[in-house]
Amino acid sequence: MMDELAARAHRLTVRAHRLADKAHLAYLGALPALATLAALWRYGSPVPMLIFLGGVALVGVYLGVVISYTPPTRSLRLALLALLDGPVWLALSPAADVTPTSLAVENFLIDGAAIWLVIVWLAVSTDRPTREQRIATIGLTLAALGVLALLFAPYVREQLWGNWWRIGWVFVGFVEAAVVRYKVLEADHVLRGEDTSAFFIVLWIMVWVGAMIAGMILHETA
Repeated sequence: MMDELAARAHRLTVRAHRLADKAHLAYLGALPALATLAALWRYGSPVPMLIFLGGVALVGVYLGVVISYTPPTRSLRLALLALLDGPVWLALSPAADVTPTSLAVENFLIDGAAIWLVIVWLAVSTDRPTREQRIATIGLTLAALGVLALLFAPYVREQLWGNWWRIGWVFVGFVEAAVVRYKVLEADHVLRGEDTSAFFIVLWIMVWVGAMIAGMILHETA
């Protein structure tokens, strides 16, 4: 009887662990859409086409890194930690008025900027692939970071600028994210197949485009 209960508990734990890992990937996939929806709904944008063109590249590479290099966790406890790490860190900020908008925008600023800056660091600090490809990577990265700044600059000015406690808290989160992303990108160990990665990227880019359109419409009709 006890062995049967233990086996059932183990199966439930394994199932919960897998669900938590999938929820973590879904959360990371949805993060650009949630942040974009929140920012555009509140602030709008005078250059939506530029946001669209640059955003597809920015979000596409972010999603590619997430699905290709985010490793599965080793236990349910670690899966829950990975899932809740970013939101809990920002929620504990001593100077933050925590809202769904702040959680979405600041989490994406942390993860998105960390991924792109790690990519450019690897491009300038290694000999792979070719020199021309590394230059192209740096140029694309600077363009993507420009779009990121253009999209979220109104939020940063209103919510973060001058609030040094909060900026410091976000910066610490960024450093932690950059270290984690550097380790997995430097190892260059792809964890999922092309079909899985392509489906994930296409799905969440479509969601991001829908969120961008919805954010602009909601801002115009508010």
